[in-house]
Amino acid sequence: MTEIDATPTDHNSATRPPLLPLARDNAYLRTHPAPNFWALMPHQLHQHTDSSCSLASAAMVLNAARGLAGQNRVGGLVSEKRLLDLFDHTDWRAGIAPEGGGRQLLELAAHLGEALAHYGLDDWHVETRPVSAADARTATQLRSDLAAMEAAPGVLPIANFHLDDFYGDGSDIGHFSPLAAFDAAGDRVLVLDVYKADYEPAWAPLEHLLKAMARPCEDGKPRGYLVVMKG
Repeated sequence: MTEIDATPTDHNSATRPPLLPLARDNAYLRTHPAPNFWALMPHQLHQHTDSSCSLASAAMVLNAARGLAGQNRVGGLVSEKRLLDLFDHTDWRAGIAPEGGGRQLLELAAHLGEALAHYGLDDWHVETRPVSAADARTATQLRSDLAAMEAAPGVLPIANFHLDDFYGDGSDIGHFSPLAAFDAAGDRVLVLDVYKADYEPAWAPLEHLLKAMARPCEDGKPRGYLVVMKG
C-alpha cells in the first residue's frame, strides 16, 4: 500500500461493497471462542505511514504470537519502530517511506520468518498462499485455513488485497491487514484493517475478499495471504 485517499467516496446501495462493520454485528464473537481474534485485538495498530500496512500487520501478528507464547511484558511489546529497527539490513524502511512501494507477499513472508526467529518463536512458521484466481480450489484452501484459525489459538493470517476491489473507494493500490475470525455459517471473514483512519474492523463475504486478493500487483506478481502459525 502506498497511498490512501482519506476522503470517503459516496456509493449507492448498488455499488457499495458488501461489508458489515463489527460495531454493528458482534454476535459471532459473543457466541464463539474465536481464539485468534482475542489474541490479535489487544494489539490492533494504526499504520504510522500510508505505506506501512505490512509493518503494522506484522507487529500485530508478532504481538499476538508472543502473547500466546507468554512472552509479552509491559514496555516490551513489538512496535512498528522496534520491528523496523531489526531490519536495517533490508530495504523495508525505504519501502514504507512516502511513495516507497510497501512490500509484496513474499517479501513480508521472509520478514516475518526472520522476526519469528529473532523473538525465539522457534515453533512458529509462515506459510504463503498466493492467490492468482478466485476459483473453487483457492476458496477451499482459504476456508480450510480460516477454519483452522477458529479451531485453535496460533493461526494468524494476513491478507494482501487490492483496496478498491475490497472497499470500492477508488484506491488503486495493494494493502495488508490481519484476518481475525471466520463465521463459517455465514461464509464471512473479519478483517482488522490497520488503516484505522478510514477503515474499521468489518465482516466481508469470503468470496469478496478472495476476489480482492486475486488482483495481481502492478508487476504481475500475485497477492494472496500469509498464515503465521504455531507448529
